[in-house]
Amino acid sequence: MHLAITGGTGFLGRRIVARAAEAGHRVTVLCRDPQAAQAAAAREPPVARGSPAAHGTVRWSRFELERAADGIDALAGAAPDVLVHAAAIIRGTMQELRACNVDATAALVGALARWPRPPRLVLISSFSAEDLPASHYSDSKRAAETQVRGSGLPWVILRPTLIYGPGDAGATAALVSELRAGTMWLPRGGRALIQPVHVDDVAAACVAAASRPDLAGRTYRLGGPSPVSVADFRAAVRDATGGHAELRELPMPLLAVLAGALSLVGKRGPAEAAAFHARDHVVDSRDAAADLGFAPRPLAEGLAQTFGGR
Repeated sequence: MHLAITGGTGFLGRRIVARAAEAGHRVTVLCRDPQAAQAAAAREPPVARGSPAAHGTVRWSRFELERAADGIDALAGAAPDVLVHAAAIIRGTMQELRACNVDATAALVGALARWPRPPRLVLISSFSAEDLPASHYSDSKRAAETQVRGSGLPWVILRPTLIYGPGDAGATAALVSELRAGTMWLPRGGRALIQPVHVDDVAAACVAAASRPDLAGRTYRLGGPSPVSVADFRAAVRDATGGHAELRELPMPLLAVLAGALSLVGKRGPAEAAAFHARDHVVDSRDAAADLGFAPRPLAEGLAQTFGGR
């Protein structure tokens, strides 16, 4: 199978490339700077890039999300069987999220639909697309899904929960930094339930979805094996990384007052935090287990693999 991937130099994308190569597939990584991306991949430890044990081949091709149609058309001569669309941004203004996550996706699927033999499409979405409370990010992922569903392409959509694992310079690294010292205040004491999922388990599910033409039109939720409270997850990360932060409860009434005051000056963070911690965020991954062989590792095992070298 020939698999092309957008976002293949990112946290999850690198693991998808590694998993696909290990399975013997040809992989084309679509990225802004192929030479720099190839050099960076050569510096990755084998576990992260799938080499030298990889049996497939990996090449890099120039692609800019802002000109998605042009970049994809340049690939048409060596058309892939499957395109994994993993490129997206998590933070930004409503306009930035719309441009990257929605408009670029629309251009991408529009160009693919014009090919004589369009590839299958695997979209890496997010559980936030169906979760509450809504945010600019979740709105953009939901709109991207709408573009894919209406494209006429054979598609599969994956909705992972909070992804953690080695090599994450974003959310995981930021959380570790916050937990090194001081006090972390959690609304409701962090009792809201979440289901963090290891990056390699999501990557494996993605390659499985790409390998199954019979699954077109399906949406799969990918969460950890069991729910855990926000407080317990952060305590586990703290303990695994040698942090010393004390986790303390921030009363919801106090947070509501702070959120109301800050919203008057355009700061939505506390209000979004209050809404998030007011409910659980739990998924049912049984369909993914049945169709994709999705078997997420226990949190303790995943954290040991993530932070074992610390």
